[in-house]
Amino acid sequence: MNYLTSIGAIAVATALCVAGARAHDESKYPDLKGQWGRPAAGPAGTQWDPTKPPGAGQQAPLTAEYKAKYDEHLAKAAAGRAPGETCLPPGMPRSMIAYEPLEIIVMPDTTYIMLSYMSEFRRIYTDGRKFPDDVEPSFAGYSVGEWKDTDNDGRFDTLEVETRGMKGPRTFDSSGIPLHDDNESVIKEKIYLDKTNPNLLHDEVTTMDHALTRPWTVTRDYRRDPNGEWLEFVCAETNHNVLIGEETYTLSEEGYLMPTRPGQPGPDLRYFPNRR
Repeated sequence: MNYLTSIGAIAVATALCVAGARAHDESKYPDLKGQWGRPAAGPAGTQWDPTKPPGAGQQAPLTAEYKAKYDEHLAKAAAGRAPGETCLPPGMPRSMIAYEPLEIIVMPDTTYIMLSYMSEFRRIYTDGRKFPDDVEPSFAGYSVGEWKDTDNDGRFDTLEVETRGMKGPRTFDSSGIPLHDDNESVIKEKIYLDKTNPNLLHDEVTTMDHALTRPWTVTRDYRRDPNGEWLEFVCAETNHNVLIGEETYTLSEEGYLMPTRPGQPGPDLRYFPNRR
């Protein structure tokens, strides 16, 4: 009797799952299946604005305070003294540079963006909810979105997203363009397929942040590979940087701490009684 009851429960659960799956009418949404990566040619660099040169050439609209911080960072980098990359996730908006390919999964109430790099995972809630009063900060932030039919053809074509609730440290790109320390960024996106090329995806990203004098809008592009191979990216396997205070050291193959530049001061070993 218990066996039959279990069979019945499984059958009901399966039926509900099938019904739920049928309730999601894929014909109403754009086809975003496949692997999306940065274009192999053209302005596809890893600087935040792909249409401008990296570093100072980005002409980021920074306030005087944060421009001074950025200039100091660039000077340290030129002298080999800037902190190296760590295994912290890039966070929004930098994660949408897509250092490694991403995948987009559209469901009725949530659109998921799975990023290979650092295994970041974005949930964009499209169920009509508002932002909660208290958001637990995360690098990816809390995203609320809405699908729009901008050309009135009866099918959604644009996903509009707003993201809040991020934590730091975060920068716009690897050159170190800073976001404000208060982590009160508000990021708005318009994600849509190109009207003439269904294998080209655009993400228009507007960042509002207290480190900026005005909202900063850039458009990132991604090309579809329908049969792309998904590779695992584990930062700790290849990153040998060790950040101690404001200095970055590296680990040798033997596991010893090494300097990253000539004349670099060693770490403070005051709590090691046998230090030499």
